[in-house]
Amino acid sequence: GGGSSPSFADNETPTGLINGVNTTYTLAHAPNPSASLILVLNGQYLTQGVDYTLSTLTITMATAIDIAFASLPFKAFYRY
Repeated sequence: GGGSSPSFADNETPTGLINGVNTTYTLAHAPNPSASLILVLNGQYLTQGVDYTLSTLTITMATAIDIAFASLPFKAFYRY
């Protein structure tokens, strides 16, 4: 018993420019556990440790997101 229930971030858009150059995006909360983070770009699930890394609130993409994706959904789902 006791303890607090986790909170959830659903359909959050990470902050940061999608301009074909930027590789860093920020979440509103630190995912806890970090493995709970699910990132989706244009309907494709991204793989932590392959497509991106996570450090507290900061997502660092392995490669910049193409500017062609700027108007497409980039969403995060996680517990915190």
